[in-house]
Amino acid sequence: MSVDVSIRDDIADFLLNHYNVDLNSVPADATLEDLGLDSLGVLSVADLIETKYDISLDDERIASVKTFSDLMDLIRMKIAESAG
Repeated sequence: MSVDVSIRDDIADFLLNHYNVDLNSVPADATLEDLGLDSLGVLSVADLIETKYDISLDDERIASVKTFSDLMDLIRMKIAESAG
């Protein structure tokens, strides 16, 4: 399984369990607000990803994330940097 799929699955599980949102029914350009995530929810997702993938997501960068695809881009970039 690719890292992208694994990350997406982790986030999808979190959203389903905590927000009752099925990520499969949401377009990639959906905003985090569309998914029902407030700033605390975004930080919870970030914490989950940081812990599982042993990366650090900068709070300022997280705050600038507006869409699910932006979040995935940020996570991919940080994983690449840590592998680097």
